[in-house]
Amino acid sequence: MTDDKRIDQADTLVRTLGERWHESLEALVTQQLEQYGSLDAVSERQRACIESGDTDRLLGLLGERSTIIESIARSAERLTPYAESWSAIETALPEAAWRDLQRRLDAIASIADGIAKRDLEDSALIEKNKESIADKLAGVNKSRAAAQAYAGPRKSGARFQDREA
Repeated sequence: MTDDKRIDQADTLVRTLGERWHESLEALVTQQLEQYGSLDAVSERQRACIESGDTDRLLGLLGERSTIIESIARSAERLTPYAESWSAIETALPEAAWRDLQRRLDAIASIADGIAKRDLEDSALIEKNKESIADKLAGVNKSRAAAQAYAGPRKSGARFQDREA
């Protein structure tokens, strides 16, 4: 690519994204990478809570996770103008800067993919735990019914009566 084309693209980006578009883009991508790293860590702790059956801690983690996801959504909104100018950004950035940016975006995508896979596995684990608890409860009900069957029918009425002779 010619330097003239790169300069034209950079000028276009300055007009649409502002004078410091490159620094802003770098900061947003760094922020997203950190946020996804935090979400990944929470996701791993979530798995441990599910496996141990610690529902109180799991609920706390889900609240923390929700906060992180909201933060990711806000930073993704701020990335929208950059996404709309992506081909101009690719052209305007020096090759090394473009490769570094692409590497970091690939890392974000990889982390997001890992989280999504873990979430699917966690959902299956929760469902399995739910079924196990339901089976245990059904067993308790069957035991209760069996105990009542062996006890015989309940006699109604008074067992002892006062009678006058």
